[in-house]
Amino acid sequence: MIVPLSGYALKTLAPETAVTVDRSRCVRHRCTANRCTKCMDICPMDTISWGQGGLHINTGTCTQCLACLSVCPTAALSFPGLSLPRLLSDLANHPLPVLGCKGQPDTDAHARLSCLGYLAHPEVMVLFALVIPDGLHINLTACSECANSHILDSVVAAHDRLKDIVPGHAVRLIQNREELEYQAPSLSRRQFFTLFRERSASAAAVMVRRLQDGAEQQPYGNKRVPATRALLLKAIEASPVANYRTIRDQLFGKISFTSDCTRSKRCVGVCPTGAIQSSDANGKLPVFDQTLCISCYSCQSFCRNRGVLVLDNNRTAFK
Repeated sequence: MIVPLSGYALKTLAPETAVTVDRSRCVRHRCTANRCTKCMDICPMDTISWGQGGLHINTGTCTQCLACLSVCPTAALSFPGLSLPRLLSDLANHPLPVLGCKGQPDTDAHARLSCLGYLAHPEVMVLFALVIPDGLHINLTACSECANSHILDSVVAAHDRLKDIVPGHAVRLIQNREELEYQAPSLSRRQFFTLFRERSASAAAVMVRRLQDGAEQQPYGNKRVPATRALLLKAIEASPVANYRTIRDQLFGKISFTSDCTRSKRCVGVCPTGAIQSSDANGKLPVFDQTLCISCYSCQSFCRNRGVLVLDNNRTAFK
């Protein structure tokens, strides 16, 4: 007798192939006054919707373009198997690493993302530029022929911002196959260990080790900084070329307390990252830490008196 699989058994044997949501991190679930629709607006397949029970993802129509991950301020959306530390580590093992797409397995790459649309996240693009300063090729040669080709312009836009944020960076977008410099990792055992020793001392490998040291985030109660921001802050600290002020002003959120602020501390409670903290002095404005601000608009949405305003800095490259 053959028993049909269902429930947990089916889920275990059939790995997830669509974006998933952690509702405890979604700003709209955390604050009903926040009407964020970024993930819904960017999805070309209308895969993400808001209805009874909150945010819903139709796994049957998700094309894994990862556009929604690029615009979600709190990293409430995730994709199975996506690990930036592991990806950076894989790339750091090669003299001139090439990043490609899993959806195009015939293209050359040393490491792959489910879709290169994830690189439209400006903080991810800057992270690659800081961690791999000696050069990185992003293989976009097959993107124009892909069903997810809509991501291409946004990836290019995020890359264009690099020249002002990380001047002199060595990240290249390759759309012409003749320009791709790819060295297949076909080495003898001796050559492999020789290369391993050389690469262990490379700038990228050293940077990856620094990021991995103490990589676990420090919680703020139920508050948490997105993993990408946490990695970026560590990369800024470790990188000899990073200009903290430039990166902060270009990428990090900023708020302003108005004369209508009543010091009610509602913004302190609703902030998902701990960027807003209570002042030790009575009657003083809350303390703001820009390194933790992700421009989620929860503080502005939750304040009844318009006592705090978010100053948008064009965090995302998606149109």
